[in-house]
Amino acid sequence: MHLLLFGILLGMGAAIPIGPVNLEMIRRNLRFGTHYGIMTGLGACTADLTYLILLCLGALTLLQYPDVLRGLGLVGSLVLGWFGINAFRSKLTDIPEQNKSPSLFRFSLEGYLITLINPYTILFWASISSQLSMIAASHDYTILLAGTGVIVGAAAWVFILNGFLHFTRHRLSKKAIHRLNYVGGVILLGFAAIGLIRVARF
Repeated sequence: MHLLLFGILLGMGAAIPIGPVNLEMIRRNLRFGTHYGIMTGLGACTADLTYLILLCLGALTLLQYPDVLRGLGLVGSLVLGWFGINAFRSKLTDIPEQNKSPSLFRFSLEGYLITLINPYTILFWASISSQLSMIAASHDYTILLAGTGVIVGAAAWVFILNGFLHFTRHRLSKKAIHRLNYVGGVILLGFAAIGLIRVARF
């Protein structure tokens, strides 16, 4: 049981700091509505689930190879840059009315992709795999238990953040939301640039 709690705390610790996924959840919650922010976050949690499965199968050992990390880091940085550019391409008129709602599945899929090839997520699971291996003491189920805790912790943060935005977003005007959208785009481009610099130095 303590491994599950350890995983939950680790998952929340990794999810709470401001990063690409949190920025996208905030942007989409403010522009499109709470359920769009939640679906983006749950898509990200599905990506964590993918890494958990790969961890249990031993596939994350591939992350020990520099060329693999370099390739994933390059792709992830380019994707973050693409989302950052899209933030600038959106307009105030892009905020949908109730009868013009974008696809929830698309938002979930984009949240999944942002997280799956995000260099920071890759490094997180690469580091956690070694920690869980030491804690597991050769018992496979303990890796699964702690890894599940990570996903539960991350999902809990998704609902906490979006719940908070749900009760405060009405205080912001459309113009303020649009400006915050631009700020998020700038920060996403910053993450992309940092990722490319790290790839070049790797």
